[in-house]
Amino acid sequence: MIVGGMFELEKVGSELTRDEKNAIYTMSGRCAIYASLLDINLSLEKERRVAYVPAYTCETVLQAYDKAGYTFKYYDVDPEGLVPLFKEEDLEGVGVLNLCGYYGFTTYSDEFVKLCKKRGIIVLQDTTHTLYSHSPYSDYQAGSLRKWMGIPSGGVATKSGRPFNIELLPPEKEHVEGRYKTFDLRRDMLLSSIDRSEEISSSFWTTELRLRRMFDAFSSDSYSTEVAKHFDYDEMKRRRRENFLTIINGLENKDNGITPVFTRLEREDDVPSHFSIYAHDRARVKEYLLKNGISSTFYWPRVPYIEDISKYKGAEYITEHILSIQLDQRYSEREMSEVASAINSYKL
Repeated sequence: MIVGGMFELEKVGSELTRDEKNAIYTMSGRCAIYASLLDINLSLEKERRVAYVPAYTCETVLQAYDKAGYTFKYYDVDPEGLVPLFKEEDLEGVGVLNLCGYYGFTTYSDEFVKLCKKRGIIVLQDTTHTLYSHSPYSDYQAGSLRKWMGIPSGGVATKSGRPFNIELLPPEKEHVEGRYKTFDLRRDMLLSSIDRSEEISSSFWTTELRLRRMFDAFSSDSYSTEVAKHFDYDEMKRRRRENFLTIINGLENKDNGITPVFTRLEREDDVPSHFSIYAHDRARVKEYLLKNGISSTFYWPRVPYIEDISKYKGAEYITEHILSIQLDQRYSEREMSEVASAINSYKL
């Protein structure tokens, strides 16, 4: 069994499934967030460019805010269900709320979001993990599709009720070529059965790390946009939800140092991006899973913008213990049952 690893390049589907009037398609999720912030900056005074952001987040999200001229206030996140711990007293001077759910689950308080709206705070929802959940109170929704499908340029942003007032830059040629090269290497390895994983990893990370240095409001390439607009989202939703339930229903109630982060699909728009666990000894669990053919990843390392993560106890715990396993539409019930069995077999 092999679970995990990058997607293969998707083909363009036959039916138009995504056609938002106010959507823009960008080169990456951070490009989508950055483009949204540039649009916000057209009407938001410089002195109000303060973002209320989670202490548990991806560095690239904060990079977009930093590049757009924002300073930060942080809110903690409860490890129990990854619930944002908003504080009303923190909102003084804030111009933008960065709103997000985690791993496909919506956990934030709508009442707090409505409070922000009443105070004139712009709500930018990061939909990278919650592709199927858009808050009715958000002003912008921006994120990446790359955790959901095999797509070279995966950024999408929408603006509630109005079109964007900015012009995107053309796709950055070297980055896009690097993404396609990585997909080509992956395809060649699968066709030849020759292990090229190191070459694939090198290609991916060369392209990714370069993006972190030079990202801007770059548009998507045309092929990626067509993939995003014609993808079978309903089938992906069905498969991911079923795969999540297969793993959860197959787990035994054991005290073995592994605990699922989420155990139920409570909402119709709960569509898992991953199966996430807390691991008492994460490095050991990661190695154990790999020996059983299951690749896992931890999102995310500590962000360098926070000098003292110990001020945010929840974010600190999550950052040190969370581990995520892919459960996407590539995998069958049998493979997900084997994931559950591997977790059950782990011993402290």
